[in-house]
Amino acid sequence: MKVSENKRKLGLLLKLMILMNVLNSFGLIAAYMATHISPTSFVYFSFFGLTFPIWLTIEVLFIVFWLFFSKKLMLISFVTILLGFNHVTNFFAVNMIDSKMTASVKILSYNVKIFNLYDLENRESLRDANFKFLQEEDAGIYCFQEFYHQETEGVNPFITKDHLVEILNTPYHHERYTHEMSHKRYFGVATFSRYPIIGKGEIAFENDANNFCIYSDIVVNEDTFRVFNGHLGSIRFQNDDYKFFDETEDKKKYVNEEAGQRIYNLLKNAFIKRSSQAEKVAKEIENSPYPAIFCGDLNDTPVSYAYTQFEDQLDDAFVASGNGIGQTYIGKIPSNRIDYIFYDPDLKSKDFETHSVSFSDHKAVSCWIGK
Repeated sequence: MKVSENKRKLGLLLKLMILMNVLNSFGLIAAYMATHISPTSFVYFSFFGLTFPIWLTIEVLFIVFWLFFSKKLMLISFVTILLGFNHVTNFFAVNMIDSKMTASVKILSYNVKIFNLYDLENRESLRDANFKFLQEEDAGIYCFQEFYHQETEGVNPFITKDHLVEILNTPYHHERYTHEMSHKRYFGVATFSRYPIIGKGEIAFENDANNFCIYSDIVVNEDTFRVFNGHLGSIRFQNDDYKFFDETEDKKKYVNEEAGQRIYNLLKNAFIKRSSQAEKVAKEIENSPYPAIFCGDLNDTPVSYAYTQFEDQLDDAFVASGNGIGQTYIGKIPSNRIDYIFYDPDLKSKDFETHSVSFSDHKAVSCWIGK
């Protein structure tokens, strides 16, 4: 009698696990859909895409679970993962062999978080340590987002641009500032190059004056590349929003219906905003007269509509020549890879690296690109 009761309970448990497995599989498929459906049409898929690592991890755990009970039921998770395996490889890269190149240039992309301008006690030391890191990387082209520049005659000058030009040996540069504040202080995006810049252009985002994309036509030896440097729309969380995710905070104060609704709205608006921004930059890339290279902070993961706009035309340097997960955002909110280097399919990349420095809330990324 007891054996029969145990079998019945086990049968109910397995049925419950099958149901949970199927529901999680639908969640993972919804994450796949986030790369194809614009948030302007149906924003909810974007939330599934944002949480893709969670759905994928649970799916793998189900495969392990069914090993002990029913190998046939493993097919539920196995087939679901297989349906979107390209998204898995965009999330986790393995490359053991470097590409062979006849000519190449090292490119570094980095959201520098205005060089910690508002950390009044440590900003000079952090800036100088950051400069030392950049100098040691010895890249030919640097693309910076959230760049800060102040004229030397300003009050309490915090010098960045002039010193970088000197120590990086980058006499050619292209900046576009979205903000000009008092005492000749500027915020925006900037590209520094050792190689001549023969043309410059800008891509404004009508839905967000705080973000921007520039492109620079750079002659490297006998080749000309159009290097795009972009910063797509941020979520714009405030301090209390970050406390929502902070394990050390009093959750009762921040976890409530109002806080949850605010965070949902911020994420929703950011998904929608970035979709049109990515489409606009992608169109400029399509019309580029030179092989295109895009560097920048997309503020979106590889399982997103914004990412797909670039992947449809260009190769992802991390996927082609990187290894591991490549997490680039190191702020309070759990995230993975949101900083990228893409390049024309006729080119190659090697030695992609996500740098472990923590002078910003983003990690720098770099690679060699050439033919």
